[in-house]
Amino acid sequence: MSVVVQDLVMDRFRVLERIGSGGMGTVYRAYDERLEREVALKQLTDTDPDRVLREAQAAARLNHPSIVTLYELGEHAGHAVLVSELVPGETLAGLESSGALCDRDVGEITADLCEALAHAHKRGVVHRDIKPQNVIVVDDAKAGRRAKLMDFGIARIFGAPTLTEAGEVVGTLAYMSPEQADGELAGPPTDVYSLALTAYECWAGINPVASRSPAQTARRIGGQMPPLREHRPDLPEGLTDTIDACLEADPSLRPSPHELHECLAAELADLDAVTPLPGPYFDDEERAPSPAPGRARIATVAALIVALAVLAVPIGASGLALALAALALPSLIAGANLGALAPVAAPFLAAAGMAGSASALGAGGIGAIGRAVLGAGGWFWLLAGWIAVGAGPDLGIADRAAAGWATDASLAVDQILAPMFSLESLLGAGIFALAAVALGWGLTARHLPLALLAAMLWAAGADAALGLIGNGALGGHPVAVVGAAAVAVAIEFGVARTAFSAPQGSPGGFGFRPSTP
Repeated sequence: MSVVVQDLVMDRFRVLERIGSGGMGTVYRAYDERLEREVALKQLTDTDPDRVLREAQAAARLNHPSIVTLYELGEHAGHAVLVSELVPGETLAGLESSGALCDRDVGEITADLCEALAHAHKRGVVHRDIKPQNVIVVDDAKAGRRAKLMDFGIARIFGAPTLTEAGEVVGTLAYMSPEQADGELAGPPTDVYSLALTAYECWAGINPVASRSPAQTARRIGGQMPPLREHRPDLPEGLTDTIDACLEADPSLRPSPHELHECLAAELADLDAVTPLPGPYFDDEERAPSPAPGRARIATVAALIVALAVLAVPIGASGLALALAALALPSLIAGANLGALAPVAAPFLAAAGMAGSASALGAGGIGAIGRAVLGAGGWFWLLAGWIAVGAGPDLGIADRAAAGWATDASLAVDQILAPMFSLESLLGAGIFALAAVALGWGLTARHLPLALLAAMLWAAGADAALGLIGNGALGGHPVAVVGAAAVAVAIEFGVARTAFSAPQGSPGGFGFRPSTP
């Protein structure tokens, strides 16, 4: 007999609604009348008491922020019942399929799961079924965003007798390690393999093992996988190499969760925090691949060349075309993402009386080098805006350009571009570059309060540094600089993180897939 709504289970948990089901049972939202809190109540369909006890023992050993907490084990209507914390959030599978992830999101989620596995393995527990459906992502205003690993339903405790017959396979085929598929004893490297394959899928948009039929999928397990770098050449090489190493067929060659976590921590700041990733697909599906970053950049360059040619020839604005081409170089070098266009806003900010805030425009670049290049680009756009049209304050570095520079290339070189290479201008470009790198680093903080604190400290330092440029016209305007820092934080934790905000009351909990109507 199944649990029904309003049942009182174990004389304590009032069942409120059915919220999902998984391979081992059905999950309900329930209310703990003793401790006055909502919980996830899972009624198990497996009647093997040894297997049920094993699940409870495995989960009870674990107490970590990135692992769903088990509260109680009991029985109701002839079925075993597990009670866990109710986690509001969205599964990684849901976020992945809806295109609500960016590169840094995947890196942060994977890092959380590395910590969870290190905790579990230290206590003798192997999960054996890591996949996007068993990861729930929570966005908490106080604790910050975290990924939680759920459903230790087929976990094996080190040293305990196995409950499967020799050669019996447990787990999810598309994320299963070769040794697990062969029915061998699963250890910590099994979890590393499945976690790396999950991350590979999120970053590449494809699971290289999964196919349309179980038989085809099974045949691919243990076969040669294409390196992650073939799908994502723009990711840091150290990261792609480490993920590939985690997918080695030989378990002894795979890095530990700690080593994978160290790699992620080192590369996290260089991962794109804005551009959405495509959802997953089977590699035997007919789907047009997303344009590679290199192709996108080539297309951008081609469009720019055409636009400049139109300016220079039919319109006769050769000077303007040359100046725009030179000013566009930093954006083309830094990348083709939307953040690369930010420096163009510098003259407009200056015209609005917020020239100092332009020092934050490069913070949206990818990686320290990308931010530095875009930061310097923001400075050059700012200086060019003053020289060309008088936008913003006089920096004391160059005079206004003479009339006619837009139609005369030699005059544009002499009056617009040459001043950019003066010692004072290069100092300004250096300060803008350092400011962009520093603010970008501060925005990598995992929690909003820390990011705000870092941004405010950055604003104080940036305002002081701006006073050193030219005649000091950019300094002494802390409100504009603080405002830029606040906007940068709002974008980072608002636009880029919106996808993680689950609706109030979203189902979460102890390993289930949301029900479909």
